Amino acid sequence: MYPLGLNAYIRFKRALTEDVPIASSYKEDRWADLEDYRGIAVDESITLLAILHKRFYVLVSSLSDEDFCRKLRTEVLGTITLYTALQRFIWHNKHHSAQIEALLSRKGWL
Repeated sequence: MYPLGLNAYIRFKRALTEDVPIASSYKEDRWADLEDYRGIAVDESITLLAILHKRFYVLVSSLSDEDFCRKLRTEVLGTITLYTALQRFIWHNKHHSAQIEALLSRKGWL
């Protein structure tokens, strides 16, 4: 599971409950070195991701146009709306999915 999903969910919830919160960054490569990435079966990570995406879907589906205009601040992009954050989240997930599919294809597993 890539940490963006969990961080995106938390960032959305903070932007909905706080005034322009700062979206903290993290070192993805160092997160991947921790034991909970290496010591857990892939299916458990997929289950966690599926549950997280379901909750995120329920949250996003309930938002009004006004909610999507709420903002958060990032180190890289500055202040962005939740609408922009959602677009980036979707793109990032597609990007990771394409990387996984390319690896599976190279290994002949597709």
